[in-house]
Amino acid sequence: MRRSRRVIGLLFTFWVLVLSVYGRSQPTNAGEDERLYLPLVSRPSLGPNLLPNSSFEQGWYHIDNVPELQIPEGWQFAYAEGDNALDPDPWNAWVRPEMRVLSSAFLPPEEHDLFIWDGNQTVKVFKGFGAIQFELTTAVSLQPGTYILVIHVFPDLVIGYENGQKIWAPDPLSGEVKLIAGNGTTGWLLPEFGQKNRFQTTFTISSPQTVTVGAAMRGRWAIENNGWFLDDWGLYKP
Repeated sequence: MRRSRRVIGLLFTFWVLVLSVYGRSQPTNAGEDERLYLPLVSRPSLGPNLLPNSSFEQGWYHIDNVPELQIPEGWQFAYAEGDNALDPDPWNAWVRPEMRVLSSAFLPPEEHDLFIWDGNQTVKVFKGFGAIQFELTTAVSLQPGTYILVIHVFPDLVIGYENGQKIWAPDPLSGEVKLIAGNGTTGWLLPEFGQKNRFQTTFTISSPQTVTVGAAMRGRWAIENNGWFLDDWGLYKP
């Protein structure tokens, strides 16, 4: 009798363990009431873009009657020439860059998405085997408040080519970016070469005034191609 009870007890324990393991190993068929719904996360609107000709889609003009300088309408361009305090080697003296407002018709199809991020045009500032430093700015009349300045830039900084492929400048100091807002700047920032970069800064004014905003870029060494593509800039009052 005792043996029978013991056998029955062992069998009962065995089946409990089997059912427990079986229950844990079975796949779950999720029904409608078992789905996980996450809240929709959206980026808040920054409001209207306050920059004139913010994606450089309008015309252009020359400065100083220099045909190599095509400046987008509504913008001002300045550049350095002469001694380069960052590197006194005469080879790296600042030289006048070239500037083009390019439509997609003047770029290979495979480069459209690389360099045009809004509309049908982009700005290219460049110099082969020349160190360059320049500013692209515009003056905007603003009311008191806090503003966000956003720029996009593609540093096309190339030291050579291998099998038709670009070799990007290996030194991070080969290219630098600085955002400008009135009398303030971000200081020089280091972008990633060979890709689109997004930079932004915030500033506040306490009275109605005209503020100069934009960005500066520099390539301190006379590498094979000191190139910069610019497009889709913005100024917002969120």
